[in-house]
Amino acid sequence: MIDLIDECGEDLSTFGFEVQKLSKYNITCNKLFIENSSQSRKLGFDKGHYFILNAPLLPDLMEKHYDILKKEIFDRMFFLCKQNKIKKSGKVLFVGIGNPQIVADSFGVRAVEKISIQPFKKNNRRFKIMPNVFLNTGLNAYEVIRLVVEAFDIGLVVLFDSLATTSLSRLGCSIQFNDAGLTPGSALNNFGMAINRHSLNVPCISVGVPMMISSKCLGQERDIVLTDKDVEEQLSFLSQLLADVVDELF
Repeated sequence: MIDLIDECGEDLSTFGFEVQKLSKYNITCNKLFIENSSQSRKLGFDKGHYFILNAPLLPDLMEKHYDILKKEIFDRMFFLCKQNKIKKSGKVLFVGIGNPQIVADSFGVRAVEKISIQPFKKNNRRFKIMPNVFLNTGLNAYEVIRLVVEAFDIGLVVLFDSLATTSLSRLGCSIQFNDAGLTPGSALNNFGMAINRHSLNVPCISVGVPMMISSKCLGQERDIVLTDKDVEEQLSFLSQLLADVVDELF
């Protein structure tokens, strides 16, 4: 299973794929809109708007990247909200997908943990959950999310998850976000139920960071999931960055 849409192996230029070079630190923003079922089947990704910010110098210059990445993520997530007609007064559910016991799979949980909520505020509209993984709970993440969406009349679901990449250079250096949702466990070929607008009947925005790579991508016969040795520092920075964007946007 490929998580980053620009690693799908297809010539994306024929689908309107764009690469925008930003002003500093070799940061680029890739953009693709999958607008019909034919394109979706061909690429193996659900319909929706996809953005990927690539920051190859991030591990060495984290703090210098903060303001630039925050603005770029904010602008594009604002675009996704506008495209999906998200109401400012609507209720938002933030979901941290992943296994908190595995560092490389904990981005989603760490990001959502840092998002602020005001549970005692009158007319509170921000909610968050970290449903963990089926292996640890016996509960399917989709079912947990669906129940919360229905019980609290949620108008938007924002999902955070660790992704897999086929390139070592992209570990912790890319941020993909879309309005197509996600499938928990897809990075580990452990296919769960798709969490998207079709399955929940509400808009879903997905935010993911590639933190894992299969050893098979490095020419090894055994399929072992690997991650960067500096993963803790990168996770801390990226999870706080995304939480700050969300706190400002919603």
